[in-house]
Amino acid sequence: MQKSDAPMALVITPVKTTLRQLTMLLTLTLGTLLIARLWQSDLSVTVLVDAGRGTLFLLLALGLMGTRRLSLIITGLLCCAALPPLLSGGTPGQPSDWLALLILVLCAGLSLAPASRSVAEKAN
Repeated sequence: MQKSDAPMALVITPVKTTLRQLTMLLTLTLGTLLIARLWQSDLSVTVLVDAGRGTLFLLLALGLMGTRRLSLIITGLLCCAALPPLLSGGTPGQPSDWLALLILVLCAGLSLAPASRSVAEKAN
């Protein structure tokens, strides 16, 4: 068996793992908050759209348990929907909007972080 044929296991730093788990918990919290808004306000199109976004956040939180960047990028893109109310400056925004902004910053940071090295590369 040649050296290049060996399976490559990823070595992920503890800080990156901790930040990813924090992002997963915040995404799970945001999804729960958006769905819970169904019981707190009258039914309207915006509340139903937010509940749908909440469902997507719950599913993306499952993807954030892994090690790939796709779920980070999709979560960050979905969090961009919270930016217009915050950037308009008229109102301070809902807590879920600020939570989405925090998740967006974490997703951007984790996506732009250097890739993890494999065990084979680390041994050399």
